[in-house]
Amino acid sequence: MKAFAIDYHQNTIRAFTSKRVAQSMGNGLVVFTSAEELAENRNTTLQGIVSVFNNYARNINSGVVKRFSDIKTGAKRVMKVAESLPVEETPFEHLNGEKKMNEEILNQDDNKADVEVHVKSANAPKKRGRKAGFEGKMIKCLVEKNPRRQNTHGFHSMGILINAGEPVSYESYIAQGGRRQDLAWDIQKGYAGILD
Repeated sequence: MKAFAIDYHQNTIRAFTSKRVAQSMGNGLVVFTSAEELAENRNTTLQGIVSVFNNYARNINSGVVKRFSDIKTGAKRVMKVAESLPVEETPFEHLNGEKKMNEEILNQDDNKADVEVHVKSANAPKKRGRKAGFEGKMIKCLVEKNPRRQNTHGFHSMGILINAGEPVSYESYIAQGGRRQDLAWDIQKGYAGILD
């Protein structure tokens, strides 16, 4: 399907073999295939359409216009001008046949050896942050009353150890919402300890 691109900076219209080819011709172009699509484009203004139309008015034996009654009327007139333009050859013409070429390559039977590829799953759990020296170790609470200030992360983390009543694995501590930095603070202050 024939597609068109307007460059409002130069007031020019160019015709291409497809919309995909037109879009690959650069930024700042308004690409369209119908007058309605041109009129609905957010970059299309009445002044822009008048300027583009007047640039081609001599070529189509039409007089210069000062304005159009509305953007749809202007888009229809510009579309008529665009349809009269010849299609440009571009270095991107291969984009239309790209899918067909790829299918031909995939369907070739070349007796090539199978190659084993190892791919890491994007959904695999990732460890974030600083690597803890506590992994796989048991944590024991050394106090009976929570020494941390209430309504803080540290208070919650220490509460996990106090409420357990017995040594807790580091992994269980983290799973319940404890934080590594809170544990490091509690160990430094003597509120908790690591069992070897």
